[in-house]
Amino acid sequence: MKVETNAESLPPPFFVVGCPRSGTTLVAQMLDSHSRMAVYLETNYYTTFASDRHRYGDLSQPSNLNRLIADFREALRIQGVKPPEVADIQAELSEASFEGVLAAWLRVNARQQGKIRGGEKTPAHVGYLEEILTGFPESPVIFVMRDPRDAIASMRKRFDISMAGATWIWNMAYLKYTQASRPVFLIRYEDLVHEPEKYAREMCEFIGEAYEPDMLRFYERIPEHILAIPNLPLGKLNEPVATTSIGNFRQLPEADIAKIEAACAAGMAAMGYSFTTNPEIAASDIPQHLPFRYFLLDKLRYYRWNPERWKRGWFRWRILMRLRLRYLLQRVGK
Repeated sequence: MKVETNAESLPPPFFVVGCPRSGTTLVAQMLDSHSRMAVYLETNYYTTFASDRHRYGDLSQPSNLNRLIADFREALRIQGVKPPEVADIQAELSEASFEGVLAAWLRVNARQQGKIRGGEKTPAHVGYLEEILTGFPESPVIFVMRDPRDAIASMRKRFDISMAGATWIWNMAYLKYTQASRPVFLIRYEDLVHEPEKYAREMCEFIGEAYEPDMLRFYERIPEHILAIPNLPLGKLNEPVATTSIGNFRQLPEADIAKIEAACAAGMAAMGYSFTTNPEIAASDIPQHLPFRYFLLDKLRYYRWNPERWKRGWFRWRILMRLRLRYLLQRVGK
């Protein structure tokens, strides 16, 4: 099926962000099962390019714009995805801008699936929430959170990061939500799995689409573009929505539960999570930055002896090193 529509007449893209290991993939797959919506997992567009976007120069200049498109295509290829041709992205561009390139790719991805509307799910984009809200002023954002005790336990198991690093990630996501400059749709994982139809309907209403019952049968069709993602743990995506992942934190040592509750007390209280301890609740205690030593050690633990992670990391670093070197040479030559 081919969708014939002018890019400027299409509805804006939508985004799914939130704390990692909080159900963002479940939300994305439910939305992707809608007949009009296609959700791409995961571009990492902002985490890869946002801090260096200025090095591309004026994107109204075709050479600069095409360089960004070429680098983005290379980043997609790293994921094991066959990227669209440059001409395909150019044909979907409604504006020559940083945001325009991402929006064009999401339209291409939607068209490839015979759908009208593109969406994107990268949990780590929560760190760039304000840039997304500003750069895509008409785009709805679904914001997913989960009980920090379950989310942090899952992050530590999946990514082998420190307690300090995992609690900082949860708190950072909570702060980004509280600081959002315009409304986003907050959905707690626990609420979603207890009442999936209710929240699927509310998400659709927020995005501006009609609810479809097939959204709850997402597990019957795992799209090829999701299956192609290396090492993606499908887990609950192969099953109907269930509540079995709620409260797994009770398997943790009591000392670890107490540490998480103390570190995330303000966010837990605000989001209605009950405590097993009696921590002091002070929003001012939430750290704004993760100490560098924890950041570095968590990175080393994440990559460790995993060749696939090193390979993906190296290709991303190569793109950025090449970009920065070119930028430096240009400035030296002026």
